[in-house]
Amino acid sequence: MAYSLQDFCRDTREILKSGSSREQVEKIKLRMERLLLDQQFVGDYFNDQQPQGLKRIYIDPQLGFEVMTYRYDQARKSQPHDHGDSWAIYGQVREYTEMAVWDRTDDGSDPDRATLKEKTRYRLNPGQAGVYYGRELHSAATPVNTRYLRVTGTDLENIERLRIDAATGKIERIRARQTGAARVSA
Repeated sequence: MAYSLQDFCRDTREILKSGSSREQVEKIKLRMERLLLDQQFVGDYFNDQQPQGLKRIYIDPQLGFEVMTYRYDQARKSQPHDHGDSWAIYGQVREYTEMAVWDRTDDGSDPDRATLKEKTRYRLNPGQAGVYYGRELHSAATPVNTRYLRVTGTDLENIERLRIDAATGKIERIRARQTGAARVSA
C-alpha cells in the first residue's frame, strides 16, 4: 500500500501533538522507514533532477518540524555535532551513511575544548533510519552519489548547536540565525 509524503507528515503531526519525547520520535522513525520504501515517493523526490545539497520539501506550519531531501554527488564526512535542543531522524535512500555516535569524556569546564570518544558506529542502508535526540553528538560519512531524507523537530538554523573537531577537540558554536550572528568558533 502506498505511503506518501502527505501521509508521513500527517502521521508525524499527530505523534508530535502529544509531545516530542524520545519514544514519540522513535515512532516517527518507524513511519519514515515506511516512507523510504514507497517507490512513488523515492521516484518523485530522489530522482536525477533532484538538486545538489539540501532541499526543504515540507515545513509544518503549526509544529515547525521540517522534512528535507539531501543529494551529494561527492563523498562527505562531518565532524561530531549535535542538533541543539531539537532532534533529527536520518533516513537512507541511496548508497549508505556511516554514522558514529560520540561520548563527551571531559567535564565540560573548558568552553573552548572537549574530549570525545567514539561510542558506536553503524551503517544506514537504503530503507533504514536513525534517530539523534537533542544534544547527542554524532557524525556522518557518505560515499559518492548519496541520497537521504532528514526530519528535524525545528529549523536547526534557528537554534544554537555544537560542532566539535574530533582530532583537536576545538568546539565551534553554531549560533542561531535569529540572533543575527553567524557561525562563531569558540
